[in-house]
Amino acid sequence: MTMAQDKLKFGLVAIVVATLVSTLTACDSAKDESPAAAASTAQPAPPATSGEQMISIDDKGNIAPFGFASRKAVPVAELQVAAVATAVAGAATSVVFGTNCVACHGPDAKGVQGLGVSLVDSKLVADSSPADLIVFLKEGRAADSPDNVSGVPMPSFAWMAEADLAEVTAYLKSLK
Repeated sequence: MTMAQDKLKFGLVAIVVATLVSTLTACDSAKDESPAAAASTAQPAPPATSGEQMISIDDKGNIAPFGFASRKAVPVAELQVAAVATAVAGAATSVVFGTNCVACHGPDAKGVQGLGVSLVDSKLVADSSPADLIVFLKEGRAADSPDNVSGVPMPSFAWMAEADLAEVTAYLKSLK
C-alpha cells in the first residue's frame, strides 16, 4: 500500500470515528429531552456556499457533520442471529469454509451467481487430490486465466495456516 493510500485510509477512518462520536454524543444528550425541546435546541448552520462544509451545532456546542446533531435517538431492535444448518446433506462442516468461502460459494457450496462457482459440481474439486487443492487455494486464479470458468478471480489464500487449508480441502472433498 502506498503512503498516499495509507493517508487516505487514515483520513477516512478518522472521519468515520468523528461522525460516530458526534452521533453518539448527540443521541446521548437528546435522550433526556422531549422531542419538542430537542427540535428547538438544534441550530443548523445556514446552507453552505461554494467550498464550505455544512455542519450542525447542538445546544451544548457539539458539532456534527452532515446534520447529525439535530437527529433524535432512535431505538434499534436487538439483532436476531439466524440458525445455521449444514446445507449439504452428508457433508462435514467447516468453520474455515464458513468464514472465508461462503460469501462467494454460498452456505451450501453451490455457488453465488456472479461471484463463485458451485463446488459441489466442480470438476476441479472432484479431480484434484487434497494436496493439489491446497496448492490451488494458495495460488488462487486470475479472472483471465484460461481455466477460469466464471470470469471472476479466485483470491489466493496463501496467508492461511496449513491446518485451515487442510480443513477446507477435507470439507470440499466431502461434498457430494
